Amino acid sequence: MTNVYCAEFKNSSEYIHNWLSKQSSVGEESITDWILFTLSQSLPQLKYKKFTRHQEARTTGADWEWWIVDKNSAISMRIQAKKIIAGKDNYAGLAHTNKYGLQIEKLIEDAKLKKFIPFYALYSAPKTDQKVICGGQLDSAKQQGVFIASAQLLYDKYIKNGKVKVEANDVLSQSNPLHCMACCSMLSHGRIPSTSSFYQYIENYYGESLREINSNIQDLGRHDNAPSYVTSLLDAEDAEIPDWWEKEFQHQIEGFNSLMILDLRGSNE
Repeated sequence: MTNVYCAEFKNSSEYIHNWLSKQSSVGEESITDWILFTLSQSLPQLKYKKFTRHQEARTTGADWEWWIVDKNSAISMRIQAKKIIAGKDNYAGLAHTNKYGLQIEKLIEDAKLKKFIPFYALYSAPKTDQKVICGGQLDSAKQQGVFIASAQLLYDKYIKNGKVKVEANDVLSQSNPLHCMACCSMLSHGRIPSTSSFYQYIENYYGESLREINSNIQDLGRHDNAPSYVTSLLDAEDAEIPDWWEKEFQHQIEGFNSLMILDLRGSNE
């Protein structure tokens, strides 16, 4: 099953690379909608819900929530999408501000308060081999268009101490390709995917910056159980998400636009 995850995540990210290479003006929301919908269609264990009401991310600073759930525990992540363009100073994107303040600060503050892991999904199309955190695998970023970076690390490096020039190669080197979360050796060699194995990957590559948010890293993003708005979506018998769901949980989903859930409960049997 892990090989299926790996292939689908990698193929989808390659599509984004090709898309951005040919149409650099494509928006972040369009990319996010496409990749989450595509993955949910190709992987039955993934459920994706785009909300009908557009959320302004007033307190969360996030575009979507990502939950990984098995029978024993759950992992929660908040993700903000950002396009990173080669040959351009990308500082303005990372330092995006609205009337509620700096988006990246909102993402980190709310994540700490509500026990989420704050990440950035960086959309880019590197023209050459791109250095990433898992540098031992030099081809891991080849033709990839979606990269995952710690929000805290990006904040510390590019925002906290004032304006600096943000080159695409530099900021992407602080990330890992999206598919590595599924393809990493921690999740292969016949091992059954679980929240523990996913968290091992997260702690291995992003642990240092996560400790700045919460010194007890074992608490950040880890839950004994997923909340009701997540489990009700997983347990819905309808192929389509029920019409009542969004209204029922409108207060829990305020502040972000989409929800993705990876259901590993069946893999623990």
